Amino acid sequence: MKFKFLLIGMISMLALPAMAQEDALKDFPGYVDFGELNSMFGEPSVQIAVGGSLLKFVSALSAHAEPQVAELFKRLHGVRVSVFKNPSMTEAAVEYVKTISSKLIEQGWESVVTVNTDDEQVRIFMKFNGDNVEGITVIALEEDEAVFVNVIGDLKPDELGKVMKNFDIEMGDHDDDDE
Repeated sequence: MKFKFLLIGMISMLALPAMAQEDALKDFPGYVDFGELNSMFGEPSVQIAVGGSLLKFVSALSAHAEPQVAELFKRLHGVRVSVFKNPSMTEAAVEYVKTISSKLIEQGWESVVTVNTDDEQVRIFMKFNGDNVEGITVIALEEDEAVFVNVIGDLKPDELGKVMKNFDIEMGDHDDDDE
């Protein structure tokens, strides 16, 4: 557990030159241009932009403790996260999410999750190249938070599933027999 906190702390400290990381990621197929999020949602409460060099460093650090995670980090080009606290879920904000979603679909991204409710808008997209995933994008808009995530790299679905299981994140269909 301490290792995970150390890892997160190191990534946060080393992710300070976010703009330089952002520019280095723009040419990868899994990169998503979210536009001017600050103009819609204000200043982010969390903003992370980590490029390939740092991810390879993290991979080397985690190789012994978490070999499956280390392998995944080796093939990542970047991870970008922007979190905005207390946004208002205005009609303009919902339309912004729909506009980004439409652009992703036009660019060949596949929509894998869509949630449209009065208090929540969620989109998850994946960019495939054959059997591999070149990018994952998550957009979530709620009354008190807006989250934009873009993972860029060469991800293998079977490996991603193992890593998610390692972190106790369930993937796939769920039976709701307990209702």
